[in-house]
Amino acid sequence: MTTKFFDRLSNDLSQLLEDPTDYNVTIEIGEAPNNQIFKVHSYILQSRSPYFKYKFNETPFNDDHIKVLTMPNINISIKIFNFIIKYIYGGIISLEKLENSSIFDLIITSNELELDELVEYLQTHLVNNCASWLRLKFDQIYRASYQVKNLEIIRNFYSDIIEKHPNTIFESENFHSLPEDALISILKQDDLQLEEGKIWEYVIKWGKSKNSTLPTNLDKWTSDNFLILKETLKGCLPHIKYFKKLENSSIFDLIITSNELELDELVEYLQTHLVNNCASWLRLKFDQIYRASYQVKNLEIIRNFYSDIIEKHPNTIFESENFHSLPEDALISILKQDDLQLEEGKIWEYVIKWGKSKNSTLPTNLDKWTSDNFLILKETLKGCLPHIKYFSFSKEDVVEKIYPYHQILETKLFLDINSKIMIPNKQITSIVLPPRNILNIKLPIRNIPIDLPSNIITNEHALEISSWIDKKESSYIENYPYEFKLLVRGSRDGFDVKTIYNICDKVSKTIIILKVEGTGEILGGYNPLEWENNNDQYKNTQDSFIFSLKTANLKNSILSRVIRNFDYAIYNHPEKSSLGFGCALCLIGNLKTKKRCYCMASSAYPKPIRSDEFMSDVKLISEIPKEALFSVEEYEVFKILPRNDLN
Repeated sequence: MTTKFFDRLSNDLSQLLEDPTDYNVTIEIGEAPNNQIFKVHSYILQSRSPYFKYKFNETPFNDDHIKVLTMPNINISIKIFNFIIKYIYGGIISLEKLENSSIFDLIITSNELELDELVEYLQTHLVNNCASWLRLKFDQIYRASYQVKNLEIIRNFYSDIIEKHPNTIFESENFHSLPEDALISILKQDDLQLEEGKIWEYVIKWGKSKNSTLPTNLDKWTSDNFLILKETLKGCLPHIKYFKKLENSSIFDLIITSNELELDELVEYLQTHLVNNCASWLRLKFDQIYRASYQVKNLEIIRNFYSDIIEKHPNTIFESENFHSLPEDALISILKQDDLQLEEGKIWEYVIKWGKSKNSTLPTNLDKWTSDNFLILKETLKGCLPHIKYFSFSKEDVVEKIYPYHQILETKLFLDINSKIMIPNKQITSIVLPPRNILNIKLPIRNIPIDLPSNIITNEHALEISSWIDKKESSYIENYPYEFKLLVRGSRDGFDVKTIYNICDKVSKTIIILKVEGTGEILGGYNPLEWENNNDQYKNTQDSFIFSLKTANLKNSILSRVIRNFDYAIYNHPEKSSLGFGCALCLIGNLKTKKRCYCMASSAYPKPIRSDEFMSDVKLISEIPKEALFSVEEYEVFKILPRNDLN
């Protein structure tokens, strides 16, 4: 067994400080005549402080074999150094007679001397025992905590305050002097209790305060002014939650505006967000967004997203109503794709169609075309024609599709095309582009994405729910088998459960979606049976299910099917103003009233869709644990219709 005699050791070393026998270092603190010289021992200080170890190594001995140490770069008082030297020798610190401001000064000095243990202890002391003083000195201490390294404990203390009361810092007189890394740390907080629009205003205010030459009137700003602000805020901008509570269309508008302001980092970030999180919306808005991606520079991420779709499903663009308005560089980009899944003869037809749409004066009847008409079309298509793979045409397509328009081709090229057909091995001088990589397998028909009328769920959510209805093992990706017809929305129709019964009476195959207030959870359930406004009963089905959908805070969706007690699968009780799925997910009375929904694991739906469910079946509202009740921010009810039966 090992016994440690730390008290005796501390006392002996402290005595050595009082009677510095064989000292070999002097440290002068303060200026004469109010200075004091401390006689100390290099081995003790070096073993306790990396700072002193470095200083001793660079300081030579004088003629008396003493190292005279000065600390010109450290602002330290005799009182503070007395505390520190006693800590170094004896490991003892007494704070009873120190004011809070002196304790903070002691932290700063201890940090400069690299006394990490003491720095941590003193910070913890202030946080645990002097919280009121820290709040009182918020501006001063918070700024200092970012100007001095290793003050994480104090920074975390203030971060918790700012998270709950952000105006403490944003509305302070000295907000403009907040260090950049402090502001960035605040912006990184996901639980900051402030609307994002207001946060944006404060960030702009901070950035402008750093550049006093910027015009007060925004209308007078030049591109250079925006560039100055952009450079000032380059560390802050990535942490603004631009798309929080924004519609996807607003996010795209933000991309356009950010691009005009040359905020390249933000443009890239927002594009990536749309591609990774809003793919269904991008598909739905294909024509509009794809054209815009070529009319606006720097939208490569969105363009690449669409290029992949076009490569596999070229009819998406070629058969769209707005194909004729496609920018030339967008069409050329498509023609350059070697993996475009379309026969070359068909591609040629689309290119001719596009070129003719650009010249409304061209005769409709090709027999009436003159040489000038062909020259006009040739000039229109001069950027596209080099990317057609002419030597991949079938003989029939050469005769039926190329020959009628051969005047828009160079004579030598047209002769070489014919030569290759008649004598395949004959050498020609025209450039022969390699054929496209057409897959041997037939690609599935791609449905046009649904225009989902929801303020809660995305198209990805709709695909997932559709796969659950069809009992598929994996989620649909691009095949949209169902239309979601909106029947009821709380913010539009009211939050009373009776409203659902009135509107959905005798309606089967419905999905109820709830957005939980405060947590952002998306809960819901599918009822294959009819809701009935004049019939109080439980209903039997083996096809219903409840779920919790994937959100920013939930990595994967949770599906819970009814697997037993089928007689209690659907809870249809209009007289009690209640409806739901057993007691696993239930809506009660006026949903606008606080805590009038509940969610509990039941025998019918044993898989919980919330982490805080209660494992019990209840029959009366009075029996529901209050912890199981919650409020909804919004709810929606949809009728599920097959895509081929939308009437």
